Amino acid sequence: MIGNLLNGLVGLWLVYSAIFATPAGNTSNTGLAIAGVAVIVLAAWARQTDPLGWYSATNLVLGAVLLLEAAVRRAVEVEPLVSFWSILLIGIAVAIVALWSLLYRPDGARSPAAL
Repeated sequence: MIGNLLNGLVGLWLVYSAIFATPAGNTSNTGLAIAGVAVIVLAAWARQTDPLGWYSATNLVLGAVLLLEAAVRRAVEVEPLVSFWSILLIGIAVAIVALWSLLYRPDGARSPAAL
C-alpha cells in the first residue's frame, strides 16, 4: 500500500518535471534513471500487497522503460518534445496504475491487515 502511494508520487513528479523543465521535456538523465529505479523498487515492494499482479507488473515495465529512455538519451541526442511526451505519458501511467491499485479492491480480496 505504501509502495503504491509513493509510486503515485513519483509518477506525479515525472509529470511535473516534464511540464516545468526548460525547455519542456529537458529532464536530466540522472533524474530519469533515479525515477526508473524508484518505480521498479516501489513496484516490487507493492507487489506483496497488490490484490492483482498486473498493477505492479505494469509499473515494473514502465520503470524499465524510464531506464531505457535515460540510456538512449545519454547515447543519442533526443528532441526535447519527444522526451516531453514520453516522460509525461509514462508519469501519468505510473501514477494512475499505482493509485488505482491503492484504491481498488475486488469483492473477494481482503486487506493485508485482515489476514
